[in-house]
Amino acid sequence: MSVALREPLAVSLRRGVPLVWAHGDGRERRALLGWGERFRASARGPERFRTLNFAFRDFAAGCEPGQVPLAFVAAAFSADSAAESVLVVPDVVGRWHRGRLDLPPGSTVPEPTEPSEFEELDFAAGTLTREQYRRAVARAVELIAAGEVEKIVLARDLIATGTHPIDLSAVLARLQAANPESWTFHIDGTFGSSPELLAAVHGDTVYSRVLAGSAPVTGRPEVDTNAARALMASGKDHMEHAYAARSVSARLAAVADVTIGRPEILRLPTIMHLSTEVTGSLTEPLSALEVAALIHPSAAVCGTPTERAAQLIAELEGLDRGRYAGPVGWVDGEGNGQFALALRSGQLAPDACSVRLFAGGGIVAGSVPSDELAETAQKFLPMYQALSPVAQP
Repeated sequence: MSVALREPLAVSLRRGVPLVWAHGDGRERRALLGWGERFRASARGPERFRTLNFAFRDFAAGCEPGQVPLAFVAAAFSADSAAESVLVVPDVVGRWHRGRLDLPPGSTVPEPTEPSEFEELDFAAGTLTREQYRRAVARAVELIAAGEVEKIVLARDLIATGTHPIDLSAVLARLQAANPESWTFHIDGTFGSSPELLAAVHGDTVYSRVLAGSAPVTGRPEVDTNAARALMASGKDHMEHAYAARSVSARLAAVADVTIGRPEILRLPTIMHLSTEVTGSLTEPLSALEVAALIHPSAAVCGTPTERAAQLIAELEGLDRGRYAGPVGWVDGEGNGQFALALRSGQLAPDACSVRLFAGGGIVAGSVPSDELAETAQKFLPMYQALSPVAQP
């Protein structure tokens, strides 16, 4: 018999800062939580996905019959990143649903700690200042007009620093509560709450939710309704979105029979996006990690055409994204799993006293530098609010 604990997710998250994969809306919120480390693999470079996949396959092959191991994965965005891509199989995997944490028979997890008082953090520009980001966007627009590329996704970073270790468990609880339609995650210090699901695989079924094109959400119904209508009518945003949706569907079409939905509005607490669902049936046996590797990097986080956009990103951003905008999620020994893009995210420093935050936007013909800067500020909000000492509703 499994061990069942009746407790809110916020309490489960305070049990030793587990690995986290949480999603849901309303009463259907669900989470996978992992404690300890039974197996770890790491990789860098262009073969990072292949290396992690083979390492996990070898590990799974050595498990006892009937056991289906589950691994949490966080991968670097770029093949030339200095950041490690990691795959971690925890000692204990708990499944939380509707106020109940189910644990394997005979397993134990840490006792919950009390949440720490939130400290006001100092925020400073990272690699690019605001003005440097505007100039990078302006240069990207020039390159697009010259025909070198159709879309470039440009990001900037902020460094948030305090004097005491950040209470990551409390931050994760805030992120999940405030962003129930996003996927809240924590793997090896990479954490956030992403609204974009890169790939989900269950058996031979594959699913992706593509986001591109956005507008702010103010909380004022009339203003937000008008903004949604303007977003649906925006040629610039639909162009940006079409690049992203096509990049995902075209790559999936090589391994699956796919169906592409129509763009719709996905409204989140601080921002709304054009959203397209891509569904299909795999025509060959691939794991969720393999499908994520096939799709990445999509035009939603890189650009079009991919290779040239990636080159220009490196030149214009001048930063190592690390795991930002890379695939993050879980895969099990049968190939099932879910991977989001590590957006609305940050990387916790080794001393836990600071975190590097990232946000970006898609640049296409007609993009305005000041508007793109404002969009990144909007995308920083979920993490900023989760880290803030201001009391949450």
